[in-house]
Amino acid sequence: MSEPETGETKPETTEAGEGESLYERLGGAYGIAGAVDDLVDRLYHNDALNENPAVREFHEEGQTAGFKYLVTAWSIEATGGPEVYGGRNMEEAHEHLDVTEREFDMVYTAIEHSLNQVGVPEQETEEFMDIIESYRDMVVADRDYDEKPDFVESPAAH
Repeated sequence: MSEPETGETKPETTEAGEGESLYERLGGAYGIAGAVDDLVDRLYHNDALNENPAVREFHEEGQTAGFKYLVTAWSIEATGGPEVYGGRNMEEAHEHLDVTEREFDMVYTAIEHSLNQVGVPEQETEEFMDIIESYRDMVVADRDYDEKPDFVESPAAH
């Protein structure tokens, strides 16, 4: 898969134990798909996220199975598994959603909860969350936060 024109790069995957990739330590495609199944259900039913009209419209389109597939494929590739993601890069996939820092943080938290729900160990959760955090600048829309006094920077950004 060629590098996107936006400068997005595949994050470095770490290996622990007997040289297993994060992909392998997460249980491969089946383990990742289980976590994504839980996650996407969380996201689609999150009232706070659905306050964003573009997000709500995407969720109402009813393309849940396809979205689960894309998130699973992206996660497989991002964690060192086979190159199976055929979707758009992160900037293109999120630019129309006008994602805020707060919304990114809500998704970040939902991902952590899903990983905990399916029993992912702490080390692997931290590694996966580092990958998610590395995409913050590609997903969050550019804003002038001086005009938004309620803006609070994510603790995960530090």
